[in-house]
Amino acid sequence: MKLLTKTTLYFVTVSLLVFFAGGAGLYKIMQNLVEHEVNADLYNRIHYLYDNISQLNSLENVAFIATEPIDIQKVKKPVSYTYRLKDTVLYNRNVKGYMPYRQLSTIVKSGNNYYRIRIYKSLITSNYLIEKIALIITLMLILFLTLAYFLNRHIFGKVWADFFNTLHIMQSFSLSSPHKEIFQPSEIIEFNQLNRVLTEMTDKIINDYETVKEFTGNLSHEVQTPLAVIKNKTELLFQESLNEKQYELAGSIYSATNRLSGIVRSLGLIARIDKNQFADKTTIDMEALIIRQLENFEALMTSRNIIPETHFNETPKVVMDKDLAETFINNLIKNAVRHNIENGFIRIWLSEKELVIENSGTDPKIPTEELFEQFSRASDKGFMGIGLAIVKKIIKHYHMKINYDYQDNVHRITVGF
Repeated sequence: MKLLTKTTLYFVTVSLLVFFAGGAGLYKIMQNLVEHEVNADLYNRIHYLYDNISQLNSLENVAFIATEPIDIQKVKKPVSYTYRLKDTVLYNRNVKGYMPYRQLSTIVKSGNNYYRIRIYKSLITSNYLIEKIALIITLMLILFLTLAYFLNRHIFGKVWADFFNTLHIMQSFSLSSPHKEIFQPSEIIEFNQLNRVLTEMTDKIINDYETVKEFTGNLSHEVQTPLAVIKNKTELLFQESLNEKQYELAGSIYSATNRLSGIVRSLGLIARIDKNQFADKTTIDMEALIIRQLENFEALMTSRNIIPETHFNETPKVVMDKDLAETFINNLIKNAVRHNIENGFIRIWLSEKELVIENSGTDPKIPTEELFEQFSRASDKGFMGIGLAIVKKIIKHYHMKINYDYQDNVHRITVGF
């Protein structure tokens, strides 16, 4: 949810709560005021009747001089004389229906007789007035919320303009082309503080990144020579007369040296990708490249009885560096072979928009997105190495998409071109 939407939602919610609470309170106050006025009018009328009883021959004649309905009934002597107020309805011949009235009833003495008098006051005008006022308040609320909404958007745009400018700059920040970000000064102190913190943070990130990149480049370059020496010396040992234990140790050294040499080359490749040193671009024949890489792993797949299947629908037009394309496909297929099982399978689908590689295998035991991290550990295979990390770097370099899924003992990597 966007910031403007969130603040507007809070504003509207609070405004509606205040309106309904205030409206209900105002309606109750108006209702009480109207009821008080109606009651006062009824009491005035009953007192007026008391004052004029002596001038009338009979109390029944009062009904003929009243402007509002009056009901008079002769009753026995009551125990007490009390006033009773209540709301009721009376039938109106003009509208042919029942209308709301306020009723005041009491018992009075006229001569030697007692009479129950009920006088009424129409509530139609009062209710109409309350309804009109409620309608006016509702219309004013709608107008207020509408004006407040557009005013809020206008103020929001002006107040938060510097923040969104900073956000846009940070969204465009990339370590693949690092440069010092320049934030526009703001009239708001907090935004200036934010810009200062972000400037310090990005400068530190760039410096750390450059240091690590330089270290990786130097490491991959400087370590190659001693590794080559170790490898050559180990090969010379194989030519000597070694016992079984010595031969096993020499083999371990040779294997570890080859692995370390491969890691160093991979780190150097990542450093070169980060430095954008693969500027050459050519249209890659992905179908031919996949077939060629499968042939390179044919002996290993045969030894483990892994059956490859290929389904080529359409050849995509992928433009990238030739060497990176070789590394990209090689690492994907090597991953599918290395982390497969005996008597397993590899299935490859190639279409115009995507490349899908499936292989049988065990549960990696970690979230699949972590498999693209360098030297991630998965299942019983130990470290996954750096192959998929290089694949992720190449994917990011060429703005492609990749997804790794695992379900029912099947690993599935999908690359979107």
